[in-house]
Amino acid sequence: MKFFAFSAMSIRRLSALSLLFFLDNTAFANDAPQAVATVLGKTITVRELDAIPGAALPEDATARDQVLGTRLQAMVWSAVFADYGKQRGIEPTQAEIESNIQNHARIEKQLRIEREQQREQLKEKLKQPDLAPAERVQLAQHLQVLDSLQAFDAKRDAESKDPNRIKIQQAAQRQVATHWVRQWKLNQALHREFGGRVVFQQAGWEPIDAYRKLLNQYETSKSLTFADEKWRTATYRYLEYRFVYADESKARYYFEKPYWERTQQEMKAAGF
Repeated sequence: MKFFAFSAMSIRRLSALSLLFFLDNTAFANDAPQAVATVLGKTITVRELDAIPGAALPEDATARDQVLGTRLQAMVWSAVFADYGKQRGIEPTQAEIESNIQNHARIEKQLRIEREQQREQLKEKLKQPDLAPAERVQLAQHLQVLDSLQAFDAKRDAESKDPNRIKIQQAAQRQVATHWVRQWKLNQALHREFGGRVVFQQAGWEPIDAYRKLLNQYETSKSLTFADEKWRTATYRYLEYRFVYADESKARYYFEKPYWERTQQEMKAAGF
């Protein structure tokens, strides 16, 4: 059996190499992306949140974390809700998409009529010689806005005569309608499964308590985990806002049938 003798010089060289290797790996570990959460097996890092397009991140650490937290919430919610919808087969039907598009067209037509009526009323009122200067300025500004909208409508109508433009507009309408219908059906399913309070939002009523219960469910199953409590708080922050809650009977009515498939008379009779 052969034994290898190492000189003091060799030992020092080996020690130096070992130290370099340790420092190298420590630097690599420190440079590794900082994980903030894991959703459905996918790890989300600070670097990934930082890379999302948008306004430049604030230099202040607290403000920066708030922006990153908002981005994290969007990513987590999108993944969780999409998974929930996939598990339950929530997808818009062609009939639902078409009815949503038709409803949007009816609303747009009615808004145009109302805007034109407002324009004529403002023109007549501005003819009055005894108007107060401040009121005249205000009315003129309102008329200017309506004139701009009329010009925009006229331009869009002219563009819609182009076959290529028609295809683009129809594709855009279908994309928007698909999103609206899918979101309503998702909220309907969540409200039916979890119940709870519903809040008024411009983008549609939201079953806010059901959102919390769904997120909690994913946490319980370890499908959603957080590296730090501050990131969990950021993901749930939206649920802590002071909302105006819908009446329970109205919430049931809202999620009973797509609102765009109801007439204005039906909605008005129900208190909407």
